[in-house]
Amino acid sequence: MSRDLAARGAGIALLAAVVGFLAGLVSDGPGMRELLAFAATAAAGGAAGYFAFWRPSRAVRTVVEAAERISEGELAQRVPDEPGPAGELTRAFNVMAGRVATLFESVAFEHARLEAVFDASSDPMAALSADTSVRFLNPAATALFQMPMADAIGRRLIEVARDYELEALVRRAAEEGRGQTAIISFGTARVPLRAAALPIREGGDWAVLLILTDLTEVQRLDQVRRDFVSNVSHELRTPLASIRALVETLADGVEPAEAPEFYTRILRQVDRLTVLVNELLDLSRIESGAIQLKPEPVQVGQLLAEAAGLLQTRAEAGHVTIIVEGTELEVEADRAALLRVATNLLDNAVKWSPPGGRVWVTAQDEGDLVAITVRDEGPGIPEQDQPRVFERFFKSDASRANAGVGLGLAIVKHLVRAHSGTATVASRPGQGAAFTVRLPKRFIGRRRAPMG
Repeated sequence: MSRDLAARGAGIALLAAVVGFLAGLVSDGPGMRELLAFAATAAAGGAAGYFAFWRPSRAVRTVVEAAERISEGELAQRVPDEPGPAGELTRAFNVMAGRVATLFESVAFEHARLEAVFDASSDPMAALSADTSVRFLNPAATALFQMPMADAIGRRLIEVARDYELEALVRRAAEEGRGQTAIISFGTARVPLRAAALPIREGGDWAVLLILTDLTEVQRLDQVRRDFVSNVSHELRTPLASIRALVETLADGVEPAEAPEFYTRILRQVDRLTVLVNELLDLSRIESGAIQLKPEPVQVGQLLAEAAGLLQTRAEAGHVTIIVEGTELEVEADRAALLRVATNLLDNAVKWSPPGGRVWVTAQDEGDLVAITVRDEGPGIPEQDQPRVFERFFKSDASRANAGVGLGLAIVKHLVRAHSGTATVASRPGQGAAFTVRLPKRFIGRRRAPMG
């Protein structure tokens, strides 16, 4: 652009020299005045033309410089408005620059949203090119592959994941253009994963999205289901078998004096079945949310004393002492449900206490919460079993032969949850166990619907 201006300046200087030369010839011959006038007119026209094009030339130069800055990332760059025809150029450029900035801002927002979704996902995700080169990893994927994204970008999936099944899955998805799924055991720990390779149409170098879902919890829940079916079958089969044997014995004939004993034993097994069925029905109602609580102010001390009284006969039979402490507290709760929580915990503690043992029941103020703890002097709970003690029918190996159907603690957990509280256990083998439930002082759970 500066070279164009220099050329124009040289042209004007040359034109001025010609005019001066012609002016010197005026006195040398006739007709020189007309020639000089013509030259002067041409010079004036040239100067006027130059100045007419100078403003558009400046506008073009400004636009070019602004475009270069925008290409370097200065999206807020604009040019001053020019009067006349040059103004159409500067105004059009500014409109275009605004739209470019808006487009880049929109793309940046979409990128941020997409990245937030990927980052928030607990499932490992990887974006890969058609040749399985890594283009993106979310934090869950970097943790699974144990490699930072900066180190993984550009490397083949086999180098990052070190798993040929994943590599083959991604290749098939890229070549066939349709989703591929497989269940694999990943890494030295053989973590069960569901791998889904999904083609990305018009995604540029993002050709395939790989999503990995950890199935460990799914398999654990499936094991819980199998344990439940096995345990409930066992709990039903035992009393039914006993009843059948007793009835067959009666049918074969017994001494009249012995018949009442057989009837008593049959009734005892029927009662056992009734308790089991009722607890199953109660647990099902609680878990499904069908139970509706009626909260009211409850004096914690009175309720714990009542629960201890209900278990007193059983405790005395086992030479166990129940000690109730620190109960000057009030909580808004469903009284019947809270009494059942306390009696189930006490029943569990008495059952596990050795002869001459003690069971402590305490209540503590924890600000917005009330914590009720039942602690025994029993054998304790193995660490590996503690996460499962609140499951239906769960029994540790040490308690297989112990009485009970294994539903009491499950009912405790779900009743406490219905009050928006928590139930936890702390134990060391040989040092007893402490079960603690924490309830909000003010009821925030689901209330019973009003009658009518």
